[in-house]
Amino acid sequence: MARPRKEQELDIARRAIDETIRLLSERGDLDVPLTAVAHAIGCTAPALYGHFRNKSALLRAVREEGFNRLYREKLAIFEQMRGNPFGYLRDGSYAYVRFALENPTLYRLMFTPPPKLGVSDDPWSSETGSQIFNLFLTGLRCSQEEGFLRGMDLSRYSFMFWSTVHGAVSLTLQNREMDQPAKWDATREAVDTLMEIIAATRNGTRGTS
Repeated sequence: MARPRKEQELDIARRAIDETIRLLSERGDLDVPLTAVAHAIGCTAPALYGHFRNKSALLRAVREEGFNRLYREKLAIFEQMRGNPFGYLRDGSYAYVRFALENPTLYRLMFTPPPKLGVSDDPWSSETGSQIFNLFLTGLRCSQEEGFLRGMDLSRYSFMFWSTVHGAVSLTLQNREMDQPAKWDATREAVDTLMEIIAATRNGTRGTS
């Protein structure tokens, strides 16, 4: 029996996704040729095309892996902070910020994908995206059960909370004059301000629904 070729021994699809994420970080844009990915994992371009028929297909898989990685990070914090939903909202938001700042190009692919990819504009529409958002909603709902956000419509507040954090992240990523520590400080301050607002609602301040 003939020995498998090297490219057959590789987990081509898995490695292609990982190497594309690395190349996205190195290049700082989404223009990563499939030939560069094939070279990085040590297979031929035709072998790579056997798993991803074009670059859009590969980027869709990379985008989904980005959500998978973010979910795993947030789930680990959720498990650590079980019984402390207020703490999860804070630390889970910090994790979201860190992920974005450490993976700016991947983050852009996840939340503002090019139209040619043919994916939904709603970042939470996929199964993994929905799981991430549900962890966040659980944190809000359990916080409300502990006396925070009394009288508030959580469906409205959840959008305000996420859009504030996402907006802060997006603005800092666009600012080339800020270094990484300054970007972290700015986005963390946005999270801390939101948490101060939530904390104040437990002292008797009622929101409007």
